[in-house]
Amino acid sequence: MAGPLDGIRVLECSTWGFGPIGGMMLGDLGADVIKIESPTRPDAARFVESVAGIPNRMPDGRSALFEAVNRNKRSLALDLKSERGRELFRALIRDTDVFIENYRPGTFEKLGLSTDALMEINPRLIHAATAGYGFKGAEAHLPALDAVGQARGGFMYSGGGPGDPPNWNTLGIADVMGATCLAYGVLAAIAGRELNGGKGQRIEISHIMATMWLQYWGISVGMMQGLNLWPRFDRAKAANPLWNLYRCGDGEWLMLGILEAERDWASFCRAVGLEEIADDERFSTLAQMGQHCEALIAILDERFQTAPRAEWERRLATEPNLIFTRVQQIGDLPTDPAVIANDYLVDHDHRHYGPTPTLTHPVLLHGQPATLRRDAPDLGEHTAEVLQERLGLSDDDLSALIADGVIG
Repeated sequence: MAGPLDGIRVLECSTWGFGPIGGMMLGDLGADVIKIESPTRPDAARFVESVAGIPNRMPDGRSALFEAVNRNKRSLALDLKSERGRELFRALIRDTDVFIENYRPGTFEKLGLSTDALMEINPRLIHAATAGYGFKGAEAHLPALDAVGQARGGFMYSGGGPGDPPNWNTLGIADVMGATCLAYGVLAAIAGRELNGGKGQRIEISHIMATMWLQYWGISVGMMQGLNLWPRFDRAKAANPLWNLYRCGDGEWLMLGILEAERDWASFCRAVGLEEIADDERFSTLAQMGQHCEALIAILDERFQTAPRAEWERRLATEPNLIFTRVQQIGDLPTDPAVIANDYLVDHDHRHYGPTPTLTHPVLLHGQPATLRRDAPDLGEHTAEVLQERLGLSDDDLSALIADGVIG
């Protein structure tokens, strides 16, 4: 079944996570994404030994990171530093819908491939460019990676407890959110092009803004209230003890999400067998619970320690309005019933590694679903295919370009 972007042609010149994940998301939706890399200095993610100290190499030497963020793409090894390479790139731009790049701002301008130059060739082109600090100001030209967005955007103070030092979330939050904003921007520009007489446009996405947007709730409310630092969560002093984490008797954790604590207090007490405190004046209102939160949390800590998590899940489920769930690790997700029922992880038959649990696209489109059609490409795997298909080059043309080092 064709995806919603079937027929959309994308050229991607990007490295690491920001640009590649954005291109991957478009590829999931059916776009033909051609990843352009230097034959001699390709995407650095192909060679990284570890990520945040976590080994990244698969047994066959390939990069797990590169494989994960470059599915649904074809690879074209093309030297854009050569004049002939740039000529071929300009020829490809003529019928390209979207160009994604996430190198340091100014890189493509120096190559003579600015937005204006490319849109002279193809006025329908959508040029998606990324930066660490945005494209204006004294720092616009500076290089950046995921940690920069997290640090500068305020995210490193979002985790941990009060008084803890800043924490870098090693899951690449700024890159992933930046890529999601990139894909969203491209989709908006494609829709806008259809409503604007076919005219393309430049779109810009930065690490810092993407990370700020990820914290939209806290930043928006915080700005209204004049907060310098969004309060970090302290479970021992949670203002609403029924919106808190508790360790169960088997060492596993349970998250209570009972926002309407006053309404659900009696039913909660019945579920956990604490009827004796249901009428305790210290806990009669949410304000009272907040005032006496440490005492109530101590009671609940002791209570949840008396049984394993599965038993508390069973008991809490007897009261239909109580919101709660288990706190899981990544390794728990393949057996999670909701994950299984909704196919959030699929057992993909990877061409190198066989059946592999793989995260699907985050949005389910019932009429034109996202699909996983290709595993990440080897460097230059589709060079001949792309140049013959798109530009009509002959075998002799390709041989000459290989001999000159223009393609790989």
